[in-house]
Amino acid sequence: MRIRHIAAAGAAAAALTLGAALPAFAGDTQPSAGRSHTVAAHDASDLGALAAKRKVKVYQDAKYKNRNTTFTENMWNLKHDGWNDTISSAKNLGKCTVTFYQHSKFHGAKFSLAKGESEPHFGDHPGMSDATSSVKFRC
Repeated sequence: MRIRHIAAAGAAAAALTLGAALPAFAGDTQPSAGRSHTVAAHDASDLGALAAKRKVKVYQDAKYKNRNTTFTENMWNLKHDGWNDTISSAKNLGKCTVTFYQHSKFHGAKFSLAKGESEPHFGDHPGMSDATSSVKFRC
């Protein structure tokens, strides 16, 4: 039973890191005898699948050049990550729509990229030239 609690705690930590909902069993104090260890491992891998759905690669300069990083979760304030007002191009590599906002907490001017879309120059969107302060996924 202790292994089930450790697996549930690991899944809960992964869910918090990814910003995902916790699996129903994570809060169970007495898991049913019918549950196996593979259920916990399967649910944890589902969290990885969610991260794969949410994936956008952003670049400091237009045309996908220079410094870059990949986001897999909503970013409500890019000041904390060193990317505030510096994103100039992006590629949506996930399956969700990603929206870039001019201000933190998903406010101000915005534009979105559907799955597979890319934007070589954010300056082509009013108010978005080197102005992105938050990023949000919608699946």
